[in-house]
Amino acid sequence: MTAKLIRHSDELALVGAPTSAGSAAKGVENGPEALRSAGIVERLREIGYQVTDTGDLPMQLPQADPENPRARNLKGIMALLDPLRVRIEQSAKAHAFPVILGGDVTVAVALLAGLRRQAPALGLIHIGRHADLHTPMQTDDGVVAPMTVSHLIGQGAAELVRFWKEPPLVREPDLALFGLAEPDVIDRQRLGSLALRSFAIEKVRRDGARATAEAALDRLRATNRDFVVLLLADVFSPEELPGGARATAGGLTVAEVSEALNCFAGRATFAGLAVCGYDPALDPEHRGAQTLVRLVTDAMAARHGVLVQPAVEPEAEGHTREASAPAKEKVKDEKPSQPPAGAEPESESQPEPEANHGADANVDTDTDVAPSPGEGLDANGTGSPATLPSDESGAGNA
Repeated sequence: MTAKLIRHSDELALVGAPTSAGSAAKGVENGPEALRSAGIVERLREIGYQVTDTGDLPMQLPQADPENPRARNLKGIMALLDPLRVRIEQSAKAHAFPVILGGDVTVAVALLAGLRRQAPALGLIHIGRHADLHTPMQTDDGVVAPMTVSHLIGQGAAELVRFWKEPPLVREPDLALFGLAEPDVIDRQRLGSLALRSFAIEKVRRDGARATAEAALDRLRATNRDFVVLLLADVFSPEELPGGARATAGGLTVAEVSEALNCFAGRATFAGLAVCGYDPALDPEHRGAQTLVRLVTDAMAARHGVLVQPAVEPEAEGHTREASAPAKEKVKDEKPSQPPAGAEPESESQPEPEANHGADANVDTDTDVAPSPGEGLDANGTGSPATLPSDESGAGNA
């Protein structure tokens, strides 16, 4: 499957999605406003983007939902996802790159659905501490945000699984979990039965952020396939970037995330970005918001540099045409040489038959074959069964 999205190198659509409807508590719905106050629109314009700021959608908050204890507040979640998907579809039709300011992680559902009409196959790089693989049948509290990845791969609450008419929104082998910490009990069980790939924090530190990012891109076949990136503030240690709603010590550094994010953005098939899970109440000095703005700006600058090609100078182009004209006239005036009398004419050389590519040209030949369901993956991305110990709760504000 080849890339389908058409991109204007300098067109960018910014959408605010102030929602915590899928979270356990309020907080992250204020993230979009904090990122705007930190100057994200101005910074993106400074690096050369024509930013269409469509503003913020109506805010959605978590609500008590005793009638749906296994998937709480789906009504509020859908109230934001439906209009968000429409705005992303509009940006795709206008060939503008979408940047989503979340909100909780459920906005990823709308981001992928909004691009699917233009790009039938999409990959996803999920940069976050948690795998978000809970389901309504495997949940401690019915909070939907920790179920987001399950919904993306077509498992979970029907309202979100069928949000796109042809689920799943992303195939398991086309999804990479980058920066994963030790999973909780539910995520650990789910990782052992799915064909997605995880790149744990330990692997990023051992192999280096860029090398691990390149491995994730290779996994997604990102040279020819459109993909989006979901950046969650919980992937950082709070001392590195305060404000992550589900962050704890031991996360990635800002430098590591920056190196990986710039690597992702440097691919021409980079198709969308969502920033989620930032709670300004946890960051009184707004240091985290400023850092997130810098990370996004640096990544978008890397994208801009890849897509903008140097223009051919008109004078140089005209000079090339003038220089080549006499040579063409000379060839035209020359008469073909005649063979000596009595000599047999040489037979014309026939072109070699073209290789029959046929249907084989579309066959994926990924050497990193994804394990079939039931063939476990540990948090380091290997094919052995997940054996990570301890229980770390995946429910939270993001």
